[in-house]
Amino acid sequence: SMIDREHAVLTQVNNVVGTLNILYAMRQDFPDCHLVKLGTMGGYGTPNIDIEEGYITIEHNGRKDTLPYPKQPG
Repeated sequence: SMIDREHAVLTQVNNVVGTLNILYAMRQDFPDCHLVKLGTMGGYGTPNIDIEEGYITIEHNGRKDTLPYPKQPG
């Protein structure tokens, strides 16, 4: 999905527009229904630690750093 810009854009459009289509169809035909949409963490599970918001300190292979979390690209 992230081979190049074209593939990345197509993936995002499919995901966002697909979700919107489902939501509008649900509202029209099943107004009392709920949608549970899982993101990456839902798909891969969660770690046995608290999920921090803001910054998280990580130690790995003898090195330690504090990183913004969730990610803040750029």
